Amino acid sequence: MLNYAICEISGKQYKIIPGKVFEISLQKEGEDIEADVLLLSEDGKLEIGTPYLKKKLTVKRVEDVKGSKIRVSKFHAKANYRRTTGYRSKITRVVLPVKRT
Repeated sequence: MLNYAICEISGKQYKIIPGKVFEISLQKEGEDIEADVLLLSEDGKLEIGTPYLKKKLTVKRVEDVKGSKIRVSKFHAKANYRRTTGYRSKITRVVLPVKRT
């Protein structure tokens, strides 16, 4: 049984635990995501890649949502200059399915 894995998805590293939903910042939409595995822990045994293992994990996409709003303000004193903009990042929630044997 897989205890956890350290994977790289779109240039960032995540600790993946089977059955636990986690959020990644992924700009493209689509189907399931294939992740490169850096470290794999199964039944107390560690496998460490150099830099990756030959195995790849497929994580299931649960939903695509928008993150919380970030407000950005610009201000110049004595010039009557004020600008406020906002930004909401796209977040993808994914889960690694638990394999039952």
